[in-house]
Amino acid sequence: RHIPIPHAIRDRLIELLKQKIDAGVYEPSNSAYRSGWFCVVKKDGSSLRIVHDLQKLNSITIRDAGTLPSPDDFSESCAGRACIGALDQFSSYD
Repeated sequence: RHIPIPHAIRDRLIELLKQKIDAGVYEPSNSAYRSGWFCVVKKDGSSLRIVHDLQKLNSITIRDAGTLPSPDDFSESCAGRACIGALDQFSSYD
């Protein structure tokens, strides 16, 4: 279902999409699958949030039956080692 973009936020949305493309967060795809999306204004009233509808993609995703390691097991495996972590602050929570 297509959700129209309000005219009042159209220019800001285009700029946000350009930023995400330039940063490599969004890239062109020739996939047979695509996700619907829409945009809302955040509670602060000044920034935008892009919301993706991943229901169709999730329906064809092969589920991994494995479980994630417990935080204790994971931290023990890192004990005594130099750990490097990265966090995507640009688009982590839009």
